[in-house]
Amino acid sequence: MGGYGFIKERGRARVMTIRLGAAIPVLAAFGATLVLGTTSSSAAKRTLSPNPANDPTLIKRKLDPNRYDGGGGCRKHAPKGTRALKKWMKQNTKRRVISGTVRCDGGVHGTGRALDWSLDARRKSEKRLAVRVINTWMAKDKRGRRNALARRMGVQLVIFNCKFWQAGDKGMSRYSACAGGRKGADPTQGHIDHMHIELTKPAAKLKTTFWESDLGGGDGGNGGTDGGTEGGTEGGSGGGTEGGSGGGVVAD
Repeated sequence: MGGYGFIKERGRARVMTIRLGAAIPVLAAFGATLVLGTTSSSAAKRTLSPNPANDPTLIKRKLDPNRYDGGGGCRKHAPKGTRALKKWMKQNTKRRVISGTVRCDGGVHGTGRALDWSLDARRKSEKRLAVRVINTWMAKDKRGRRNALARRMGVQLVIFNCKFWQAGDKGMSRYSACAGGRKGADPTQGHIDHMHIELTKPAAKLKTTFWESDLGGGDGGNGGTDGGTEGGTEGGSGGGTEGGSGGGVVAD
């Protein structure tokens, strides 16, 4: 889904707006009917198990920095990282990922670093699966570091079911395509019938700690981002009106 606009601050509420037909998109999206909750035992169970972020090969390593890399350009084939993410999702969810990741829409799809996953929030089983994957990306690791797996994998933006999360945020924010409510929203524009996922440039090259480890099928080397600074967009706005500390776990 292309034509993404920009993030707009309204007091504590953050809204992603869309400029249809805009040539330059700014953040890809991942929205959901998901609300940031507490790290209750029930919410914590709604994750893939085990969470790779807690694997001994990763838990002692410094987290990759929060970052967002914009779009532009038009390549013919998806990079290695996007293909690896599709493979990981298929293996861990047994759910087919839409194969057409490269789309010359002026945004991140054009770079091959975005994919759309055909999960429909109006179907309970598909929504539950989406929640589990999102929870896994956003959960704290055993060292208490929020969004641990998302940072290790280089997931920079997710939109699903009228909500989105951007690298550095503590939780989900409202997606403006659903300003009139989910019932009246276009299923594609609101990302109700699919999840949009974006990777950073290092992740697209398999140069984040997850992809360089054995877990990601890499060589388990020293890690191009290991030992780097923790800068970037760390400490986002807290997910707008849905935010709060919440342990980074998304509760349905």
